[in-house]
Amino acid sequence: MKKSVVMMALMLPLMLIGRSALAGKVEDVQAAVKAACSKDVPKEDALRLVKNLFLSCVPGDKVDVDGCKVSCLKENSGAVVGQ
Repeated sequence: MKKSVVMMALMLPLMLIGRSALAGKVEDVQAAVKAACSKDVPKEDALRLVKNLFLSCVPGDKVDVDGCKVSCLKENSGAVVGQ
């Protein structure tokens, strides 16, 4: 039991850092979907869309979001995440 408590205590800062790193991107996704589709997206759904709209798209392309096309939010195609 003691080992699991220590592991959970060590993982807590990682979870908090991960959420704060995406905080601004979630609002950017919500704003982009609102502008392109005229609909509101809950934060939980916007968090899932960060990958599609920031990380795995090509700048200038459109990404399908529930039947609506939203422009890729990645600033340049040379950006490599994690390096």
